[in-house]
Amino acid sequence: MLKTLAINIKHEFSYLKDVTLRSFFGGFSLNSESIMFAWIDQNNIYLRAHDEYRSMFIELGMLPLDLIFDGSHKLLDYYRVEDELRQDRQKLHTIVQMVIKYAKQDLDEKLAKSQSRLKSLPNMTVSLEKLMVSAGIIDINIFREVGYLETYYRIKSKNPKLSINILFGLFGALHGRHVGTLSSESKQIIELAYQNFLKKK
Repeated sequence: MLKTLAINIKHEFSYLKDVTLRSFFGGFSLNSESIMFAWIDQNNIYLRAHDEYRSMFIELGMLPLDLIFDGSHKLLDYYRVEDELRQDRQKLHTIVQMVIKYAKQDLDEKLAKSQSRLKSLPNMTVSLEKLMVSAGIIDINIFREVGYLETYYRIKSKNPKLSINILFGLFGALHGRHVGTLSSESKQIIELAYQNFLKKK
């Protein structure tokens, strides 16, 4: 019954790009280009909500998905499509396209955010990232603007015992190089650059 309903709903949305079904929390997720936009249980289809249109779902009388997981109730940000909306295919399809649009937008934003994280650079550790963030260097763009010398100066001011190896690591991070690939000569040049930087402070 459940799989038959899921397959029928998948067929109904076959006009969308790369529509797939996957087992998910005792039901099926409905996806377009691997982006989940709906969940299907025994009798219902639930659409993914978003801040931009959640109030519209509520005005339409759509109820949030309430799943029992590990013995407790969990309200998920998916809302049940009522019979009236299911029968109005044109309106439903328009809403589904809107849901997918915002789902993709969220995914793109998360991807951009993860790619701008300092942790994605060579030589970065979580502790170093936290230290840099505390010094106002919250992402890669700011790190590039500030530069490795100023960055080291700021974080060493917060932690005077910071190793000189962190300076080398910051240089490598900005230049896409692992600190282990830096020669002794390169390290001497970097350390000299920092000494000259301090003289101008």
